[in-house]
Amino acid sequence: MKILTSILFIVSLSNSFGQGIYAPEAGSIGTTAIHKDSSSIVSWGNSCEIIRGYQQIDSTQFGFASNGNSSSALGKADGITVSLGDSGIAIYTLSMPVFNGVGADFTLFENAFSSIFLELAFVEVSSDGINYFRFPSFSNTQDSSQIGSFGNLDATYLHNLAGKYQVNYGTPFDLDEISNDSLLNKGNITHIKIIDVIGNITPEFATYDSQNRKINDPWPTPFPSSGFDLDALGLIHVNGINSIEEKKINIAIYPNPFTDKITLEIEDEITAIQLVSISGSTLSLEINKSLNLSYLTNGVYFLKIYTKTNFYVQKVVKK
Repeated sequence: MKILTSILFIVSLSNSFGQGIYAPEAGSIGTTAIHKDSSSIVSWGNSCEIIRGYQQIDSTQFGFASNGNSSSALGKADGITVSLGDSGIAIYTLSMPVFNGVGADFTLFENAFSSIFLELAFVEVSSDGINYFRFPSFSNTQDSSQIGSFGNLDATYLHNLAGKYQVNYGTPFDLDEISNDSLLNKGNITHIKIIDVIGNITPEFATYDSQNRKINDPWPTPFPSSGFDLDALGLIHVNGINSIEEKKINIAIYPNPFTDKITLEIEDEITAIQLVSISGSTLSLEINKSLNLSYLTNGVYFLKIYTKTNFYVQKVVKK
């Protein structure tokens, strides 16, 4: 919904991530935001079906969202959008499928007019147009009091939810973050679905993240431009344009599994390395390519590697 209207370096870097554990707003150190002019985007979504939701799901007399149409979500991000309404859906059908490369595989654009007024959506993918798989979403925003129609959100509390970033900056999605399944071919993603997060925290209408936490975002929005405002889908790893092989050589982590130390080799200049537990908690933040992780207990962890040009998530295992 839119209406016009020297401290140690490591300490400074940690503070730039805000109070939450996830990447901060566009323009901050460690952000994962992808600008619409980024050279990493090689193509744009060009076929989209819209299924509108109500302007206000508990007061259907307002009718459905009506701002924009499916063509508003096609081509390069330009700030012209189609509004989904409460729990509305958009489905892109890709003429050239996306594949799972290193780092973000595609990025979604909303038209938030600031870095703190954010409207969110779930994202799902399919390789057959029938079976869809949702990115594990994380919302650490408080859910004890409703964020109002023009309330604020902090990007550092959000992960794998479209709409995390303001207009002209896309939220990245990495297929590595979806669990493997025999019904999903990550090398041939043909459909991408966006589902508006209602944002209402009452039990009757609440939507939940992957940890079964209520997702709180601006609500109610009884306007034609209600809900998630879809601007564009930027494609990064596209069959027929680039290849898995040429992307895979960009980064190496060894040994993996590890016992005490791991070393990173990457062509891009690293600006931060964030070690994250499987539950999403940040365990460390540094820039050294050689990491001593002997203090960790055995298990699965994730390295979030931030560079000047990209963002990567790599799973590592200690045993």
